Amino acid sequence: MIRGLCLVLFFALPAAFAQQRGVDGLLVVPPLARVTDTTGTLSAADRQTLESKLAAFESARGSQVAILMVAATAPEPISDFAQRAGDAWKIGRAGVGDGLLIVVAKDERRVWISVARTLEGAIPDLAAARVIREFITPRFKQSDFAGGLNAGLDAIFKLIEGEKLPPPAGVSKQKIEAGEDVLGLLIPFVIGGVIVGAVLRKLFGVPGALLAGGGAGIAAGSILSSLLLGGLAGVAVFALALGAGSRSSRVLGGRRGRGGDIFIPGGWSGGGSSNGGGGWSSGGGGDFSGGGAGGDW
Repeated sequence: MIRGLCLVLFFALPAAFAQQRGVDGLLVVPPLARVTDTTGTLSAADRQTLESKLAAFESARGSQVAILMVAATAPEPISDFAQRAGDAWKIGRAGVGDGLLIVVAKDERRVWISVARTLEGAIPDLAAARVIREFITPRFKQSDFAGGLNAGLDAIFKLIEGEKLPPPAGVSKQKIEAGEDVLGLLIPFVIGGVIVGAVLRKLFGVPGALLAGGGAGIAAGSILSSLLLGGLAGVAVFALALGAGSRSSRVLGGRRGRGGDIFIPGGWSGGGSSNGGGGWSSGGGGDFSGGGAGGDW
């Protein structure tokens, strides 16, 4: 009975929240999370893959990128809603302001990339439009939303990497430059390993996460011909799978429950909020009154 109730909540609450409007009739900005999907389009594995990719990039580069998928933003233009969400979430490092937000209005077939001011040089409006046109919407037209978002992130990451931004806290500029290509090499192994590891962790506990880490390490080490890179991939997969598998579900802006991914609307407390995203916090920066571009499919 409890499981049945969870399934009802899983399908009913996202739709209910998606329709929440303020007194001004505008769509309410949902709680902060790296990946928010109020439409139920992305699977749990899709969200985990995207979140792992975003977390890895933030750890390596410092810039914060988030994805927000809603059914529709009308009567408000998607660009205005994206700016409101970006200003509310305040993603990007305080004092740096290197945040970026991808907003998808699925039912309206619109997508918008909102860029904080510090990243306008790396991702001007024309570049943002090109990312949407060449990488995101071609896959959206085939109903491959996860594929479009992943391809869009890869293109965005390359643009950000070309910008001279301060390194993350505790990471020297030399280390970033030396490891510039390493992240790209390891990402496929880490993402694949985490997806498998989350399942093994649930089935076998900690040994399952260890098995996934070992498998990813062996695969990366063999293919890349580097014991060091294999070790890095293995450790990363083990750590992420250990955390991912220990939670049976993800709840955005509320408490996690058993029996599926449940969206429970919750409040947002401003910059530095840790709602959603597995405890992810905004950097407290990011002025989203600047650039951005949109497209449709």
